[in-house]
Amino acid sequence: MAISLNHYPLDPCRADLGARLHAALLTLVPEGGHLELTPAAISHLLEQPPERELGDYALPCFRFAKDTKKKPQDIATALTSILTAGGWLTKSVAVGAFLNIYINKERLAATVLPTVASGDAFRLLASLPANRAQRVMIEFSQPNTHKEFHVGHGRNVCLGNSLVRLYRYCGYEVVSANYFGDDGTHIATVLSYINRLNPIPPKTARGEWLGQMYVAAKRELESADPETKQKLLAEISKVHRQIETRNGDVYQAWLETRQWSLDDFATIYDWLDVHFDVLFYESEVSEAAQSTVDEYLAKDVFKLDQGAVGVDLKPYKLGFCILRKSDGNTLYATKDLALAKRKFEDFAISRNIYVVADEQNHHFRQVFKVLELMGFPQAKQCFHLSYGMVVLPEGKMSSRDGTAVSFHSLRQMMSDHLRAILAKYEGDWSADEIAKTAHQLCDGAIKYGMISTDPVKEIVFNLEDWLSFEGNSGPYLMYSYSRTRSILRKAGEHGLAPDISVAATELKAASEHELLRYLHDFNQVVAAACENCKPSLLATHLFYMCKSFNRFYVDAPILKAERRELAAARLALTSAFGDTLRQGLMLLGITPPERM
Repeated sequence: MAISLNHYPLDPCRADLGARLHAALLTLVPEGGHLELTPAAISHLLEQPPERELGDYALPCFRFAKDTKKKPQDIATALTSILTAGGWLTKSVAVGAFLNIYINKERLAATVLPTVASGDAFRLLASLPANRAQRVMIEFSQPNTHKEFHVGHGRNVCLGNSLVRLYRYCGYEVVSANYFGDDGTHIATVLSYINRLNPIPPKTARGEWLGQMYVAAKRELESADPETKQKLLAEISKVHRQIETRNGDVYQAWLETRQWSLDDFATIYDWLDVHFDVLFYESEVSEAAQSTVDEYLAKDVFKLDQGAVGVDLKPYKLGFCILRKSDGNTLYATKDLALAKRKFEDFAISRNIYVVADEQNHHFRQVFKVLELMGFPQAKQCFHLSYGMVVLPEGKMSSRDGTAVSFHSLRQMMSDHLRAILAKYEGDWSADEIAKTAHQLCDGAIKYGMISTDPVKEIVFNLEDWLSFEGNSGPYLMYSYSRTRSILRKAGEHGLAPDISVAATELKAASEHELLRYLHDFNQVVAAACENCKPSLLATHLFYMCKSFNRFYVDAPILKAERRELAAARLALTSAFGDTLRQGLMLLGITPPERM
């Protein structure tokens, strides 16, 4: 899914370089020829060199060979002699087929620091008219009731929550949605097991207990002899029918136990500071799913095939999508179609993003194609954010097999570990501050661990790595932020304060310029993370930005700078870094502690 972003109001540096490069390239085009790319398109080609000392930007010249009738390396060499210093450009150097560009350091500092200090830097994307005109629904989490909420579910929640924040930051009107799986055979399996054995539920943690009952019921079923298994399946089918009829003791048991799961999920969402604008339930879609089949069967969009109803998607290499089986029951795809229809008609959305694991890739390809054939123009703007599973070092987690780590257990393990570290502050900090900081660190460690890996890749869960205060981890980023607050507090005690007005002339060191570049590129990275539905792009940028800050902290003394003006300029840079990092962490759903 591509989002059109006008980079000119966001990045005057790229705009200036794009215009200068376009004008220079025009002089290389033979008489009667033309230059295919516009200044804006050329600005989009600018890349980051692999090493900072090679320049601020690199322009690959391969795209201009056809228009100029020259070799890429000759184009790069020619541009160095045509381009003159001015505006954002200080110099350019040809390196093979690339033109390495160095920008004006003073202008960078004079542009970045004031916009960050005023907050204007964080309002630019929200002002884009094209984005503000679109309403986006992001559906995420989607846990099944009567099952345990485990570590794997956490990745979905963290990705979806970050996407909601990214889209809102970029100016979209966003509707965050959850779709609970509160209907199906798995629930009948649990209730049938409980009815037969009549175990006494605990007074607390009943949602987790239901997950344990599900594991026990599945193990009983899988280990049963053929005759016993048939009896168990018949009982499960009977319970399922009773739930569907919405009456009797089984239905009441379903209502009560369903609420146990929903209450358990709510405590997790509250702890994670994740909120939803609308809640959908699978049990409420079943009737609409049947009506949808009838409606589009009558419209001849759906077809009868050997007693079943579906859509032939073989021309699109997607097989046959069954929507109602010959026994009259609908499937997950049918319910997704009915729910999408409701979303389009009742919520007037123009985009629909589903955060669902990669096991459902084929399912969503079929659903989106069927929606298109049903005549919904929004089908072209449906997007499945497919993500890899969270696995243990020994392999895949499974609620069914009882090999999953519950989210509650994960939270408890991490909180205990962090509280032990923070115990050194007892006596200096209040008990409430220690508890709050432990919560923030634990929450940030989980969210960053879930988000920092590209969604398409599996995550191998490693508790020690996620809790480390060094390396690519949430605590490392949060510690970098709290360090800025500590520096600024100490500066105040020494009578020092940030001063933006002297920054342009004082910030000359390579480490200062490198950090300014990361701050300058922040909105471009956020836009890319939103455009590609990859919060990992932002997480990676923040990690390298923190590494850059820590290099600056070592290389450029702040409180012990040789001149007060230099100290004030470096404090301004420190403050801007802290503000930008806090904004970036917020977009990942993370609130860093003010001190650590």
